[in-house]
Amino acid sequence: MRIYRTITDRKIRMALVGCGRISGNHFGAMEQHAEHVEIADVCDVDGRALERAVQRTGAKGHSSLTEMLATSAADLVVLATPSGLHPEQTIEIALSGRHVMTEKPMATHWHDGLRMVKACDDAGVRLFVVKQNRRNATLQLLKRAVEQKRFGRIYMVNINVFWTRPQEYYDSAKWRGTWEFDGGAFMNQASHYVDLLDWLIG
Repeated sequence: MRIYRTITDRKIRMALVGCGRISGNHFGAMEQHAEHVEIADVCDVDGRALERAVQRTGAKGHSSLTEMLATSAADLVVLATPSGLHPEQTIEIALSGRHVMTEKPMATHWHDGLRMVKACDDAGVRLFVVKQNRRNATLQLLKRAVEQKRFGRIYMVNINVFWTRPQEYYDSAKWRGTWEFDGGAFMNQASHYVDLLDWLIG
């Protein structure tokens, strides 16, 4: 059994890679927990996005993940980069001895997901994939009801995804909507619901 050291004598130092659209949500959460979290480093290949992140956080800016890992004191690195980049970035971060939090989907190919898990296990670090819908109040009620066997034995479950992404979303970044870096709507958006099926029903 692997034992992870809990940090109790100082703030948890976090770094974030990928200062685009979703990074604001992460920064907001970190700022909300500022008594426990310090944003140590931010990284992006886009100079303008990086500058905005540095101005918001006061963190040290980097244009290269490798360079950041060589100098950073971060305990945990958050990946808010295009999905197709997550596997190699996760493996590099794990090899540096840091925990990894990656945006969904963790990878766009099954074998890459397995490589990520193995790299983190081998390095003795944790890998966390963001699935924030589990914290939705309604879904928390549903989870408790399922655990309490309120519905009896469940034989079948259907899920409908009624929301969509407008064309502006795909136009906002070149990687969006590509098989290599986005993985398609099922992988990118509907992965939340695949996760909920497993979490709620098993």
